[in-house]
Amino acid sequence: MIKVLHQVIFRPLAAALVVLSAVVLASAQGAGFSLDRSPLPDPTGFVNDYVGVVDSATKKQLEERLKAFRDSSGVEIAVAVVDTTGDRDIFDYSLAVARGWGIGSKESDDPGALLFVAINDRKYFTQISRDLEPYINDGLAGSIQRQYLVPEFRKGNYSKGIADTVNAYIEAYEARSEGREPPVAASRPTRTSDEPNELFFCIAVIIFFIVLISIGVRKKNRKTGDDHDRWGGGGFGGGGGSVLPWIILGGSGGSSDSSSSSWDWGGGSDWGGFGGGGDFGGGGAGGSW
Repeated sequence: MIKVLHQVIFRPLAAALVVLSAVVLASAQGAGFSLDRSPLPDPTGFVNDYVGVVDSATKKQLEERLKAFRDSSGVEIAVAVVDTTGDRDIFDYSLAVARGWGIGSKESDDPGALLFVAINDRKYFTQISRDLEPYINDGLAGSIQRQYLVPEFRKGNYSKGIADTVNAYIEAYEARSEGREPPVAASRPTRTSDEPNELFFCIAVIIFFIVLISIGVRKKNRKTGDDHDRWGGGGFGGGGGSVLPWIILGGSGGSSDSSSSSWDWGGGSDWGGFGGGGDFGGGGAGGSW
């Protein structure tokens, strides 16, 4: 009888209690999250890397660059890099950070932006404040990230991708504040002038040797016209065909001649904290790589 009661009553009751506990715990965790309070610690500068993917030289350049930009324009741009946002959507997570950190001044005009990256999630999102949207709208932010951030992130060049993206945001703001269109394409990092010449030379040498091999094989086939089987029906250029070398070229990847490496901003990196505005209404763009 006791065994039957245990199976009929106590086991289902215990299972129900476990499920109820999980629901209560999840609700408590959800209640602890607010779009107006940052889930991250207080910022220590413009660039806050909680993973360690941004090298020290790039971080220093970015800190100086962003401070000089804030001093000259009043615009605050911050960077946050984390491992993951957990089960929280990156849009909500980054919005909470942007508002909680108070990026932007407390004045009526308080433009600001947060470039947020979750490395293990392979996702990114840039939150744009209401006052910055006339200069960097959602479409422009998305275009800049796809052009500068995504290609470098896919190669593991996180420092370069972040630095080039931030630099493009600054250039876009400066252009539109002067009534010009953003020079997004013009600011794309380029190779040095010597690299294309070396590349074309290597291609020419490869094609030259392929052609020589093809000619030699075809001459040999003419001399042994009845022996086509050794090449399985012609091989290289068999039957009078020609060799068509297909060459797939990739980016240099390791080039250090990015736009970020040419920054030379004097002075210290006295940050002074964000302005305390945090007027973000959900504008921005993001994606994955």
